[in-house]
Amino acid sequence: MRFIATVVSAAILLFLVYLVVGAIADGYFGADIIPDRAVPDAWAAPDSWSEWRDIVIVLLGLFWVLAGILAVIFMAALIALVFVVRKVVRENAAPALDSLRQSLDNIRGTTEFAGETVASPIIRVYAVAKGVRAGLSAITGLPDRIRGRRHGKKK
Repeated sequence: MRFIATVVSAAILLFLVYLVVGAIADGYFGADIIPDRAVPDAWAAPDSWSEWRDIVIVLLGLFWVLAGILAVIFMAALIALVFVVRKVVRENAAPALDSLRQSLDNIRGTTEFAGETVASPIIRVYAVAKGVRAGLSAITGLPDRIRGRRHGKKK
């Protein structure tokens, strides 16, 4: 890539040097390095609006052809990208999703097992303790309620 840029830059520089040397030689020495016959009369500037119109129509046609070619290239690249994405999803994403689903099933089973073996007995013990405590407080607080006293307040 660097070599191509160097060659193009050298060609442009040589062309500019040729133009400068030609202008100097033509101006000072009367030499004819760039002859007038190099540009035929057919390439002369247009002198009517219809000629300008024709040139613009031809240039627009060339730009439309270029745009059409670029559109086809971009469309082909987009289609190729879609096929690559489909292949990646089919080969990589689907197995990953299956593995994720299996992991979630394992986690669900583990939480159910932990809930049944660890949490349920603790909840039962806590419920029994709470019931016994509520029963004892009901029994011990019965004489105070009969006399009209509230627990914790003295008259």
